[in-house]
Amino acid sequence: MPDKALRIGFFLDGYTLKKVNEYYKVHHRYHSTVDFRGLKNWVQMQAYKFFDPECTRIEMESHYYHPYRNPHIYGRSVEGVLKLEHELRSVGFQVHYSEHEEENGQLGPNLGLMEDALLFASYCKMDAVVLLSTQGQYAPLPDRLRMMGIPTLLLGWNFIYPKKNRNVRWKTDTCLRRSCAHYIPMEKVMDAGEESCAPPRGFFFQKEHPFTRGRPALWPKSA
Repeated sequence: MPDKALRIGFFLDGYTLKKVNEYYKVHHRYHSTVDFRGLKNWVQMQAYKFFDPECTRIEMESHYYHPYRNPHIYGRSVEGVLKLEHELRSVGFQVHYSEHEEENGQLGPNLGLMEDALLFASYCKMDAVVLLSTQGQYAPLPDRLRMMGIPTLLLGWNFIYPKKNRNVRWKTDTCLRRSCAHYIPMEKVMDAGEESCAPPRGFFFQKEHPFTRGRPALWPKSA
């Protein structure tokens, strides 16, 4: 009889990833961008560690949630959005758009993530969920999943960066963090070697090479 797989739902909040990606590319000494394949591989290792160290295989559903309702309407930025989506899909992410219009040009988290996670949990019989987000709007999700017998591992960030003569602090919402069974402070994971200017080898950031400069950004400039 084959070994039972550990079934994981990996839900990636595009609003948070946008901020994190911008931080590491523009403000951090790495000046690098997210490697989605490396991210998925690392998440699988953490799933073994937190949910079932004795498990021999993992089946993982991976979903990315755009903060945009229609990310293809931003003129010259369309090429960058298509590139982002291609990179996500090439490593197995399903891409979802927001169902809500941006208010006054301001983005917010795509709450379709929460609805879909509960739907998948009901019908796909997931064993655990990994959520990448810092946003308090998702705080009810881990509690509702826990009532279904599904624990949540949260990947969050706390960091500070300068902007227009002031410091901007980005942090994981306290209520979201408390509602999850497990939490990983990703800024500590990424800065394990504080004296190195290079991103961790084989992890989930790629060093930007000179030949990539000048290519379209992964995010519309209007964001």
